[in-house]
Amino acid sequence: MLTITPTAVLDTDPMDGLEVFAVIEGKKVFLPSDAKYVMQDRRGLWFYSARKPRPKEGDWTPNKTSISCRGDRGYVRCLKTETKQEWLETCQRTVRVIREAGGKRRRVEG
Repeated sequence: MLTITPTAVLDTDPMDGLEVFAVIEGKKVFLPSDAKYVMQDRRGLWFYSARKPRPKEGDWTPNKTSISCRGDRGYVRCLKTETKQEWLETCQRTVRVIREAGGKRRRVEG
């Protein structure tokens, strides 16, 4: 039996010091701290990777991890949206924000 573990959280701010997220379909998707890029494939499934992905044989390189979230009914599913643009144009950097003392937030490059 295949078990899918959630790799992301929708619209809920994790409480550690570093926030790593991407905005997909107008929703903030919080990702693991090693996620640096997000991209969508031809089927509409979303993935993240630590290194910049490259197109290979009609898909992104295999060093990617699916973005899976717990839905409203408690099921864990891969994040899938309608494809609105060509899959090669969907690669984007994640946003990295760190919380400092006093509640201040600062964007982190890299």
